[in-house]
Amino acid sequence: MGSYSFIQPKPKPLLSAFSKIWISFILFVSVLLISFGIFLLLKIHYYKIDKVNTVNERVALESKIAKIDTYMEYLLRQKSLGEEIYTRNTLLKESMKNLFDLVPDKITLNRVIIKKNSLIIYGRTPTKDTFNFLLSAPLKSIFTTSNTMFYLTQNGWYNFVSTNKIAPTDGFSE
Repeated sequence: MGSYSFIQPKPKPLLSAFSKIWISFILFVSVLLISFGIFLLLKIHYYKIDKVNTVNERVALESKIAKIDTYMEYLLRQKSLGEEIYTRNTLLKESMKNLFDLVPDKITLNRVIIKKNSLIIYGRTPTKDTFNFLLSAPLKSIFTTSNTMFYLTQNGWYNFVSTNKIAPTDGFSE
């Protein structure tokens, strides 16, 4: 058989060097893009988990804030109540001081009972007139009703019980 070529035939590669470089580059870029896509999917997944945790934390904080607000309202009510009690006690202290300043030296008090709208005084006086002129008149000017009962003692003095009431609408408090 004869050969029609002057050179010996060389085997021809399926892919040229240039095609191998392009295919390698395309595979490298594909692996890089797939890795970046997987990285983005993982980041999205972690951000979703972080979002759920943040929402749960926000709900927990809102609950704590609501509890703190409720507790602050309670404390403010307690403070207001304490101030009211302090004011009442101050007024009561002044009222008691004024009451004892009102009692003349000739009259002796044995017991004083203060209720919400009443004042009951137990004591001793030399005469009914002394009580009526020196203590009963001021009490009648303060209270709505004022009643006094006298009991004669063995030494000639009088024990008395004076019940004084104020109308509940005037706001007199304990």
